Amino acid sequence: MVIIVLKSRLLRVFASRTRLVMALGAIIAGAAIGVPVAAGTASAATVAARPGAVTSGPDASFPATVVALHCWSLTNCIAVGANTPQMATQLIAERWNGTRWSKSAMPKPAGAANVTIGGIACPSRSECVAVGTGYPPATSKSGFFPIAAYWNGSRWTAARAAAAGSDDVLESVSCPAAKSCFATGNYMPNSSVVDPLIEHWNGAKWSRQAASVPRGTSFGDLPAVSCPSAKFCVAVGSDGSGVLIERWNGSGWSMSAPKSVSSASLFSVSCPSATSCFAVGSNLTMYGASLTEHWNGRTWSRSTTPVPHNASYAGLQSVSCVSAAHCLAVGEDAIPGVYAASWNGSGWHLVSMTTTGGHIGAFYAVDCLAASSCVALGATTQFAASARSESAFWNGTRWKVALTA
Repeated sequence: MVIIVLKSRLLRVFASRTRLVMALGAIIAGAAIGVPVAAGTASAATVAARPGAVTSGPDASFPATVVALHCWSLTNCIAVGANTPQMATQLIAERWNGTRWSKSAMPKPAGAANVTIGGIACPSRSECVAVGTGYPPATSKSGFFPIAAYWNGSRWTAARAAAAGSDDVLESVSCPAAKSCFATGNYMPNSSVVDPLIEHWNGAKWSRQAASVPRGTSFGDLPAVSCPSAKFCVAVGSDGSGVLIERWNGSGWSMSAPKSVSSASLFSVSCPSATSCFAVGSNLTMYGASLTEHWNGRTWSRSTTPVPHNASYAGLQSVSCVSAAHCLAVGEDAIPGVYAASWNGSGWHLVSMTTTGGHIGAFYAVDCLAASSCVALGATTQFAASARSESAFWNGTRWKVALTA
């Protein structure tokens, strides 16, 4: 029996927002599915999609669930996801033109029967990289493997990324420059240990970079990374006994573990510069459990984030900062539901949930272009059976909601 880590953002989308197992990178038993590849190189098997085509399949009737996005402007965004929240059979890319979302083909690498997607980064208008995980057919005896998809301005291609162990998961990616991307997640060097995974893309291949966890723990996961430059990145997550933060200085990664409760985990990080980063998550305890950490160039410090009245199991899922004085974080709570908070340089404040065009039932990603100009992804409800993927546009006063394609 092999242990599977369910930490992809896609798998968190419709889970109950208590999600104790998901948030801690919970380990559950299951059958091994996946095909490992040699570490340090990407697979030569690459699949290309026809521009504008959408692959059909057994789950093609499901509404697509997009979970990560990049916006160049309020009239030009790209989002990625899959055709169903669990055991998806095809990846989905969507484009926003200021009026509507439209689908385009996003292939999966050879050997992947099922897929999840975790993040996307676009260093230019003609280059995007998305990362996730591929799962081979149930008859396979190998583990699951990391995948990457590439947008060249007109079409997507997909391939395997470097594999570090028997089961590898990529959850987030950040590209400080063209042909230079850092992706993070976790992998299993053996059947009883989960280690943090960091990979770098140089435009030709993926290679694994060394990351560490505190002694005495057998778990480490990095579901988010932010790189304002090629010489500075921050990756965040959990080491199983509290929050885990890794920092890149241009030549190597160093670990820090700010003091936190054992159930705490960070889900997202945004660094507008090397001297200012904000990381958000949850400590998974009842009544106001939202968690934020701030990097000032020297140390990390925790700040208080307001949560909705009577909140229980509140957690922030995503944060985007346009400067050290302007951030927007979005999250969810088991009782009141969705909420958001903004940073003004001195403190966090709850954001109005007034909407036009629809109701927001779940939040899981946000990208800000300015202090009062942000785009978020979410869903109409927290329950998978009736949820539809949607986007929400923040203008500093209210949200304008639009269903995705």
